[in-house]
Amino acid sequence: MEITTIERKYIYQNGSNDSIELDDLDSTMSHEQIMEHYSQLYAELTNANIMDKGIVNGFHEIHFKTLAGTKG
Repeated sequence: MEITTIERKYIYQNGSNDSIELDDLDSTMSHEQIMEHYSQLYAELTNANIMDKGIVNGFHEIHFKTLAGTKG
């Protein structure tokens, strides 16, 4: 029996549905820790939702999606 690991792929989707693929920094880090780290580069991630898309094309795909809206 052979055991393989599945690579995680993080995708940041902003309010206008632009997608940016983010590197998995460390496989022992949680999704929240990865999002917290990248929120220093992308401030919108501080209020993003984590959406686990499951296995897609051989990768475990996790999306960080921000919600676009207007104030008032």
